[in-house]
Amino acid sequence: MKTITFTRAELYDLVWKKNLGQISHLYGLSSYGIRQACATLKVPLPHASYWIQLKHGYSWVAKLSEAYEGPESIEILKKKYETNVPPPVPSPIVIRTREIEKDPKAPLTVGERLTKPHRLIQITKDSWDKRDKSKRNWEPDMEGISLNMADALKPRALRFMDGFIKLLEYRGHEFRKNQYGYTVALVDGIEIEVYLREADKRVPSKSGYGTDLVPTGIFIFQVGKYSEQKEWRDGSTPIEGLLARILAKLELMAEKEKEWQEESRLRQIEREKQEAITRAAAERKQKEVQDFKALLKAAERFDEVTRLRNYVEAVQKQVDPLDEEIRQWIVWAEKKINWMDPLVGTPDDILTESDLTQYKKW
Repeated sequence: MKTITFTRAELYDLVWKKNLGQISHLYGLSSYGIRQACATLKVPLPHASYWIQLKHGYSWVAKLSEAYEGPESIEILKKKYETNVPPPVPSPIVIRTREIEKDPKAPLTVGERLTKPHRLIQITKDSWDKRDKSKRNWEPDMEGISLNMADALKPRALRFMDGFIKLLEYRGHEFRKNQYGYTVALVDGIEIEVYLREADKRVPSKSGYGTDLVPTGIFIFQVGKYSEQKEWRDGSTPIEGLLARILAKLELMAEKEKEWQEESRLRQIEREKQEAITRAAAERKQKEVQDFKALLKAAERFDEVTRLRNYVEAVQKQVDPLDEEIRQWIVWAEKKINWMDPLVGTPDDILTESDLTQYKKW
């Protein structure tokens, strides 16, 4: 448990220069602990009205009693929450933003003039300069960037986007238009849509019916889509001052997407593995069923063969002596039985393998 040590003179000097609330906040001490320490060391405390009087120029201060024989110092226990609660950990975006801001070479400043613009910015600017001013709407060259804002704001928009692209590329990423014509930041192989526009506000319509959208001159920079969408707008800090934070967010979004893709890939591998196991089990079962059916058929044939052999043997015993006709019949019967017997399987001159599956239907 942490404590702070004060001498009697230090504590006296402190309580007459700062009120208890200030001391408590500064040192992490409770007001009760400070009062108890003052009582132990016989240090007089200012009356509550002292601080009000001090603001108006009064400065009466009680003196330390010289008739004191107690301890000359004391330890005051810090508040429990001050000693037990760990200091707050900065969020990932704060850590990444600071990392970018601390890089002395990072191009974090958006100039007042467009200097050595990025290729896409130059294409957009050239398209803007050559536009048909008689038309209300302007569409940039196919390679250019769409800027949804008032004409007067286009120069600022070009400077901001130029600064953003240069910082993006400095960090090893890319800026381009994708196959659908959207402007995207390509961060570690992950495409994230980015979009700069002017904010509008709704005002009552001049016609007296409904509302109209009126431009505000405030810039909004948007990244991502749907649940991952994030935007920044001009405020006490214009968006030109938020480049590091914007880029930090893009990098964290890309990392999150990469993690999700890797998890998806591993889940797909596991699904395919389980499907292969299930498929192999089904194929094994199907083969087992087929083999068992074949076993049943062979057993049935064996029963038939046993019955036939018993019959031929009975005929031989019944007819004695055997005449030529019976002898020839026995030879023929034994050939057919050997053809049918699954343990012998002697080929027959007339009957075929397919006949074995059909003999019960004869």
